[in-house]
Amino acid sequence: MQEVYVNGEEFDKAEDVWEYLKEELGLEAGDVGGLYDALTELSDDTKITIDMSQVADDDLLDAMEHMVEVMEEAAGESDYLEVVCIE
Repeated sequence: MQEVYVNGEEFDKAEDVWEYLKEELGLEAGDVGGLYDALTELSDDTKITIDMSQVADDDLLDAMEHMVEVMEEAAGESDYLEVVCIE
């Protein structure tokens, strides 16, 4: 199983979180809009943990919440994806 942990406190902007996810998961998606498609195409068991508990920047928090919504929707359609959100 591939496990990815995203500590929101370590990022300054949403683009950095997105780039980290793309790199860690080997995604080709160009933007968050393509995230759903890329995640539903995963063929290996994958767990993504998003820790937003220490994020102080409202814009970053909003963007991460949107990413989590997309990831949770994708997890609902995939047998290989688990998403955990720490708020």
